Amino acid sequence: MPTIKMIATDIDGTFITSDHDFNQLHFQRVLKQLNARQIKFAIASGNQMRHLTDMFAGYDNLAFLAENGGLVTIDNQPIFTETIAPSDLQVALQLIHHDEHLIGGSVISSGIHGAYLERDTTPELIAGANYFYSGLQLCDNLTAINDDIFKLDLVWSDDLAANRATFLNQHLPDTLTATPSGFGGLDIIPSHVSKEVGLTALEKYWDIQPNEVMTFGDNDNDLSMLTHTDYGYAMANAATNIRAAAPFTTQWTNDEDGVLRTIDEVLGLN
Repeated sequence: MPTIKMIATDIDGTFITSDHDFNQLHFQRVLKQLNARQIKFAIASGNQMRHLTDMFAGYDNLAFLAENGGLVTIDNQPIFTETIAPSDLQVALQLIHHDEHLIGGSVISSGIHGAYLERDTTPELIAGANYFYSGLQLCDNLTAINDDIFKLDLVWSDDLAANRATFLNQHLPDTLTATPSGFGGLDIIPSHVSKEVGLTALEKYWDIQPNEVMTFGDNDNDLSMLTHTDYGYAMANAATNIRAAAPFTTQWTNDEDGVLRTIDEVLGLN
C-alpha cells in the first residue's frame, strides 16, 4: 500500500457524474477515514471558487484549488493567488472578439469579486453559465470590468475546442495559455498557472512530497497534476491522450463512483 498524505481530484468528468452529482454517503465515509489517517483531501478544478464551496458546503477539512490553480485556499484562507495581467487580458479579449476563428463562442471572465458575461449572450448560454458561476453578473463590455481576473472561460456549441486552443496559443502573448477544459470549452489562464502549480502550493504548505500524493482527472487541464505524482489516475472515461500519459487509469468512470472506489481499493478503506 502506498504512503499517501494528500488526494486531489478534478470535479467535472471526474469526481461528479454526468448529472453533476456525487455519492454523498460514500464521500462522507471515505472522508471520515481519510481524516482519521490525517490524509488531506483537495478539490482541484478549473471552476470558480464560489461554485466549488457551494457544491461542497457542509464538508470540513477540504482544501480548494480553483481556477485551474490560480486560487488555492485552506480553511477559506488563500495561500496562493495569481491573476491575468490587465494588459494581457485586453489583448486576449480583443483577439476573441474580432478573430474569425473564434466567432460564435461565449466568454466568461472569472474574477476575485465575481464572474462576468456580456449581456448580448444567448439565454441558453446564460442559463448554462449560471450553473458553473455563482453570482454571475451581466455587463455591456468585458474590457471595462474592474476586477482582477483569474481566467477567461470560452465555450462553443461544437467540439473544436482543441483546435481553437492551438490557434489561441499561436496568437496570444507568451504569458497566457489556452487549454481545453471539456464539454466544448477552453480556459485562458496565465502561462505559469496550472493545477500542478496549485498542487505544489499545497505540498509546500503541508510539507508533502509529490510521491505522497494521489490525483484524479479526465482532461487536458488535469494532465499537469496527473503526471506530477507517481499516483496520477486518469479516469476510465478520460480523453485518450490523458489515459496514455497518466501513470494509472481507474477501473471505473465518473458515472460509476470511480474516484471514491479507487481510493477505497488503493488505500484499503472499508
